[in-house]
Amino acid sequence: MTQIIEPKPLKSLWTDFSEEKIEKVLFLDIDGVIQPFTEYRFEHVYNANEMERLFKELENEFKINYREFDKYDVAAAYYDWDKTAVKEIKRILNATGAKIVVSSSWRSGTTGDYLPFLLRIHGLQEYLYGYNPIFLEGFPKDKEYEYLAHARSIEILEYLKMHPHIRKWAAVDDVNLPDDFPENAVVTYPKITAGDADKCIRILQ
Repeated sequence: MTQIIEPKPLKSLWTDFSEEKIEKVLFLDIDGVIQPFTEYRFEHVYNANEMERLFKELENEFKINYREFDKYDVAAAYYDWDKTAVKEIKRILNATGAKIVVSSSWRSGTTGDYLPFLLRIHGLQEYLYGYNPIFLEGFPKDKEYEYLAHARSIEILEYLKMHPHIRKWAAVDDVNLPDDFPENAVVTYPKITAGDADKCIRILQ
């Protein structure tokens, strides 16, 4: 039977998948960036034969039993994540040498534990460096954050504080993070475009 290699479980605030001291990161949201607001997965997820075909296909390609994961997440990653958007993310990473730090809500709960396997479906796991912190007990009540418009911005700054070796970063998100980071954030909707990717490359270079 296919063996599953468990990814490193989430820590209380952040998770790193490598001890390498990288200098460039791309804070990656998923919804509104590589997953437009579509529901193609529902054309397949309620069809047991269709999902079994998908599980077998993924098992043969990656030697992982995706049946262990939430079928809606697997179907969303396979059917809903936009291939052209994924291509643009890879273009950013390959052009700049940056790695992915996941800022999306997909990093939370049990989904976060197997998100690396979902990223693997599109060849993104090899770029994965870590996850933004998740504040389960509320956000830091620090005056330095009073000016920020978005909670996700706090998570980004906390991650950067804990990783001082990072010198350049960009964030792609459907949340209007340029409110807080006009020099570093690119807002996307309904998915990242070639123009958005070009902006990220300029920021990271």
